[in-house]
Amino acid sequence: MPVGLPPRGGPLGRSRGRISASALTTYLRCPRQWLLKYQAGLQGPTRPSQILGVVLEEALCEIFMLHPPSDVDGLDGLRSWAQPHVERSAQQALERGKLSWESSLWKVEDNAWEGVELQRLVDRINGGLGLFLEEVEACFVAGGGPFLDTFRRGGQPFSVPAPTRSAQPVFPLPDKVPDVDMRRWEVEAGPSWNAEGTSIGWHEAWECARPWFKDPRVHQPQRLYHPDGWASGELDLVLRWDGKIRIIDIKSGRPSSLFAGSLEHQLRFYAWLWHETHEGSVVSGMEGWYLDGGERVSYDVPGNEEITSLSDHYHETHLAMQKMVEGVLSFPAAKGGACDGSAAGCDWCAVSFDDQTGWNLPPHLGCCLPYHK
Repeated sequence: MPVGLPPRGGPLGRSRGRISASALTTYLRCPRQWLLKYQAGLQGPTRPSQILGVVLEEALCEIFMLHPPSDVDGLDGLRSWAQPHVERSAQQALERGKLSWESSLWKVEDNAWEGVELQRLVDRINGGLGLFLEEVEACFVAGGGPFLDTFRRGGQPFSVPAPTRSAQPVFPLPDKVPDVDMRRWEVEAGPSWNAEGTSIGWHEAWECARPWFKDPRVHQPQRLYHPDGWASGELDLVLRWDGKIRIIDIKSGRPSSLFAGSLEHQLRFYAWLWHETHEGSVVSGMEGWYLDGGERVSYDVPGNEEITSLSDHYHETHLAMQKMVEGVLSFPAAKGGACDGSAAGCDWCAVSFDDQTGWNLPPHLGCCLPYHK
């Protein structure tokens, strides 16, 4: 099950009382950045890349939700069938992104979104589609994997199925959705399956290879929660068509990004959390899918012994993070108390004040105060 129910009540029932993958990687890059961003709520100016990361992931998942026709032939046939959907999803993502940009109160530049071109979104969605088609091809070569016959008989091998356009969304907390039983969703025709005992079709390989992913129709968090409540994580994709578990994180950029160094830490946290929430199950792989260029980056998974050491490490890190929030937060930092601003994402943590020199700000924060040096 790629999702769980949050703990009820108490300090660990609130998100700021738990350690997450994003909070962990931020803390590892710069503890003061984590403190100001996650505890004080000081954010930097919105960049187009931040919005693109959200809308591109949703657009790609919308492609995964589709059902190919039964007469599609080969990878080229799947690509040709999917292309009009890619272009439509890219256009919708561009429009959603523009609305999100316009509603942002603080931007790096007011007109920065004008530089975002539709083709840029089309190319990146196609980059993710190409990575998924690699899985479809592997599934086809493998004869559909261990769940093909179950699907053909109309069964469902997973307690939490992969989202599709032919099924209503699954809410982790349906009782928190007003009139959930009365709501109506746009439901399309379901998948078509060949007869049992026949060769697998390419449309069936797509259906079998479809990963679980965060359903873009579900507004609730779709997270895993540590049994003791102090850790949580929200996975992007879970590949399971071959009977194994691979966890995937989607990145809209390239592996050369300043934030790319955090990906392995993020995936190791997810692999550990999966182990803790799935009766000691160890994932078989963990990958980053970079949409810009369609690159796949794989990492070695932690084994059982390393999982034990990670449990100690994450718990100690969580305690250290909680200790940082005790007492009064000093801001701005005194001279010598700010970070050097070299870590990815460092904004307010690099701000300091000195009685002799006044304010010391990173260049992109210079607009925030009228008087600084």
